[in-house]
Amino acid sequence: MLRRLGTFLVALAVALVVTAGATPAPARSAPAAAPAQQAATTVQRTVVIGQSVRGRSIRAYYRGDPRATRVLLVLGQMHGDESAGRSTVGWVWQHVRPRAGTGLWVIPSINPDGAARHRRTNARGVDLNRNWPTSGWRRTAKGSRYYGGPRPGSEPETKALMRFLAGARPNYVASIHQPLHGVGRSGPGIAWERRLARNLALPLRSFGVGNPTGTVSPTMTGWYNQRYRGIATTIEYGARPSTRFRTVVAGRGIARAAGIY
Repeated sequence: MLRRLGTFLVALAVALVVTAGATPAPARSAPAAAPAQQAATTVQRTVVIGQSVRGRSIRAYYRGDPRATRVLLVLGQMHGDESAGRSTVGWVWQHVRPRAGTGLWVIPSINPDGAARHRRTNARGVDLNRNWPTSGWRRTAKGSRYYGGPRPGSEPETKALMRFLAGARPNYVASIHQPLHGVGRSGPGIAWERRLARNLALPLRSFGVGNPTGTVSPTMTGWYNQRYRGIATTIEYGARPSTRFRTVVAGRGIARAAGIY
């Protein structure tokens, strides 16, 4: 990964909208300045990775070493009616200063239209976590809670995150959901998953999405784990996690499990 992250950041700065020092929602105060001794090796960037069906911007925020060899991405929200992960992203962005040689990406939400209406799907009624182009995608009834779209990868939100992940390729991806109370078990990333489960005091569980046996689930984690060396994991909070859990406990626990904090 040496030099790849730095190259990717430069490319994003040229190709996308870049604003230094911005703070992701829901954090309400600007992040504290990095210590002076870190100034030469720490960068902070905001990038617009795409837009939703309704034209809302989807933003990703980076802090850390531009040549980082260990990078964590925390994705706060994919389903618009599952908002607790946004609090985790806000806490992580305000409080986590990555160790030397590491980096942190956060994305508050890839479904801003769903979040605005507090509904699971995007503005076209698509469950974004069933829309990923894998062997497990299958046509489902439009209007259902788990409608996967008219075709794999059809939604602008999915396409935006696909492009971003293909460029950033984080070592660890924590995708936060609700309300099934557990850390997803994927196999290749068992050590990382065990650290997450221990730090968050959640059980390791298998979360199926109903794809045919022998196929890859049409989810973001399934897609990413099939294509890249990094490990993407689903974290399911409970239905009503406490404020302390969804901020301090989860934020610190995820960052420490990834070894960046």
